[in-house]
Amino acid sequence: MTTLLSQPVFALYALCSALVILILYGIGFWTAKTRAERKAVVNAEDVKVNNGARVVDVEHPDVQRIKRAHMNALENAVPFFVIGFLYTQTSPSMTVARALFFSFVAIRLLHAVFYVTAKQPFRTATFVVGALINLTMVVQVIRAAL
Repeated sequence: MTTLLSQPVFALYALCSALVILILYGIGFWTAKTRAERKAVVNAEDVKVNNGARVVDVEHPDVQRIKRAHMNALENAVPFFVIGFLYTQTSPSMTVARALFFSFVAIRLLHAVFYVTAKQPFRTATFVVGALINLTMVVQVIRAAL
């Protein structure tokens, strides 16, 4: 029985998808760490696990920024997961797939760092490159489907 993971391009996609998921978890842990350092939580029960924290109505601006970075990462990861999977079914060149998949992972990691550290125009540039990578795969999937 042949599995998807026995196909080299799909295995590469699976690896890169796993790396994107690690980035998402990394940003989530970064949020928790920053929230704990700022000693401000929005849920009363969180005071029990964050010594010295107080309950606030609005998250600290540093926490809000990381959460926006996380939301942006999620908004871009979902299309990657879908279009990347479909792209693997178009019999793409391994070289091109490797360039697209690894570039997307690197760009999304850089985007998160640039977002949290408020680095413009790098944040916008990395967002655009990531979107172009996904759109490149969209075009290839449409071409293969037609």
